Amino acid sequence: MEKKLFGMHDGKEIYLYTIKNESCAVDITNYGATLVRFVPYGVDIVGGFDTLEKYIEDKSFQGVTVGRVCNRIENAELHLDGAIYMLTANDGDRGNCLHGGAGFNRRVWDIEEASENSVSFTYCSPDGEEGFPSELYTKVTYTLEGADLIIDYFARPEGTTPIALTNHAFFNLHGDFSRTIFDHTARIYASSYTKVNEKLIPTGEHPAVVGTPFDFNEPHVIGSRLGEDLKSYDHNYILSPREHRVHSGKYLGLGAVVDNGNLELSVYTDQPCVQFYTAGFLGSGKFGDAPAFKGGVTPVKYGAFCLEAQTEPNCVNHGQAIYDAGQVYTQTTIYSVKKI
Repeated sequence: MEKKLFGMHDGKEIYLYTIKNESCAVDITNYGATLVRFVPYGVDIVGGFDTLEKYIEDKSFQGVTVGRVCNRIENAELHLDGAIYMLTANDGDRGNCLHGGAGFNRRVWDIEEASENSVSFTYCSPDGEEGFPSELYTKVTYTLEGADLIIDYFARPEGTTPIALTNHAFFNLHGDFSRTIFDHTARIYASSYTKVNEKLIPTGEHPAVVGTPFDFNEPHVIGSRLGEDLKSYDHNYILSPREHRVHSGKYLGLGAVVDNGNLELSVYTDQPCVQFYTAGFLGSGKFGDAPAFKGGVTPVKYGAFCLEAQTEPNCVNHGQAIYDAGQVYTQTTIYSVKKI
């Protein structure tokens, strides 16, 4: 494991940690507990930046740990035990709280431990941060085994609060983020998806995917499914995994597989859903003037895809993903890559 100074923020040192083996290398920073590089078989398949300053500037959540609650919370209001907590509204004119507001992705995490193939970061979120109730201790561990990147999450609150963590890596299996991912082939093992309204908040309906452009149970080229009626994907899929693997005593379902004819990325998770996003906002001005990616590459619309393991959006306002004092939250997701 290698460690080097990445910069300074809020008077604190930010480091870049490199763990590698014969098949793969990853770079992670304690700013936002962020995945900076994921390089299986010599190809860096995640978006991101060369400098800390660009991560601080960025608004698109490149590779970050998302918390305290990923995805959207309607009207930036948390309804909990008869009280309403006003959260940070950072979803443009929709008025929602997106990915915890200026949340875990904007924090400097502590280094808990590091070894030749893993690194752990911890962060203690204070009561009231971004409007969320109760103090929350969180730990995220990145482990590299072959070309498998394993992300383990742990959290424990001091009082009742919602918890729903994920990683927001943007993938392009070409390793060239000036190209779209339209030629990538995707499989997503789900029988239904979450229908949303114009504010991207769930309506409560879960339409079947069969017979629709949302059906990826059999492999389809991503670009072939998009058109006038569906210009981009930014949808929550309710998983029906076809196979599982065991990690540390947990059964992780195979939620999705994407390939480009050279590399194949499989996503295993213990979460009930994944958000499939084809980066329709990148290069669109949605996030302002996005910083240049690594190597000076200008981000382009549809230049990446995300598969964010999660609970359903806004479920915290329906009694889900709520944890009481001392109740432990865990989550594990594996991004596994192989050559085709």
